[in-house]
Amino acid sequence: MADLVTALVALLKADAGVAALAGTRVFGGELPEDETRHMPRYAVVLTPSGGTSLTADTFVEHDTQRVDAFSYGPTPQDADALRIAVSLAFRRARRKVWEQILVHWVKPAGGPISTRDPVLAWPRAFQPFQAFHALEPIT
Repeated sequence: MADLVTALVALLKADAGVAALAGTRVFGGELPEDETRHMPRYAVVLTPSGGTSLTADTFVEHDTQRVDAFSYGPTPQDADALRIAVSLAFRRARRKVWEQILVHWVKPAGGPISTRDPVLAWPRAFQPFQAFHALEPIT
């Protein structure tokens, strides 16, 4: 069964701005183990996180989900440049099916933060987003 993070990974991989920096290194959940030996370099990791549902008190078979986008780069400036490309891709997203999930929109759910990974000290930039999507896959 398809899920929202998989859909958003596909959306970002299809975006020219994100692909120009990260190529196909856009992942859901965490960096794959074979990717970590090449870090720090451009990569995006999307993880679902908490947040308020906009449809919580309805019978609508759609929902909102907050997703945290971690953008990595060789330098802090590079990580932030990738974060900006991710943000633009999400802001420009319009109603479309990605990996069997209908995504209506993806909007910022907070401001960006530039920092380093607390364990490995890789440069990264963070921004949360909220996506409105269908709950059932489109087949």
